[in-house]
Amino acid sequence: MQKFSLFIKSDKFYWSTNKIIYSTLFFCLAVILIKNKVFKIEENLFDKIFQYLVIGCFIIGFILKFKGFTEIEPLRGKLDGSIVFNKDSISVKDEIFQIDEVRKIQISNDDYNGRLNGTSKGNFGPALSNGTNNFIVIFFESGISKRYQFELINSDDFQKIRNILIEYHLKGKMDFDEIVNVLGEKSSEEIRDFKNEIIKAQENRT
Repeated sequence: MQKFSLFIKSDKFYWSTNKIIYSTLFFCLAVILIKNKVFKIEENLFDKIFQYLVIGCFIIGFILKFKGFTEIEPLRGKLDGSIVFNKDSISVKDEIFQIDEVRKIQISNDDYNGRLNGTSKGNFGPALSNGTNNFIVIFFESGISKRYQFELINSDDFQKIRNILIEYHLKGKMDFDEIVNVLGEKSSEEIRDFKNEIIKAQENRT
């Protein structure tokens, strides 16, 4: 049984590597600017100290940037419960939603543990994802909807519930393009083979 851990994002403020470096840089530059432009105080030892701090921040930042290519970003939250997909229901922690009660299902699963995503020039923190930037939205026949964030360990974990997703499509709960995207079927050949797979699954149901 394939399970996907639910992720609850924390509302707490965290001092990340980027926040520490940029805050230090802005503070040093602001002090130098205010001192020289506003109070017009001549350059002294404090200017040198702040200048060395700025240079030090850049050096430390670049060292951390290269180190970050081997580090996974912290969770900044907690894993609590799991999502389990069944042909006739979806279990989310302690709740069970029957598929007959569901109108549509949308899934975003582009993130996974260890994915390289923090490569921008301004990022000095960990460059590897923790795999929690994934979402499922369940739209119910009653008109309400529920959105959950979950962790993906491997990029192809949804392949393990491929038959269940096909069943959701045959029941009209997931659009074809949605499943193609979730399963990562990209080439025209893969999409064609997937269409044939759905046709066979539909024939087996009758």
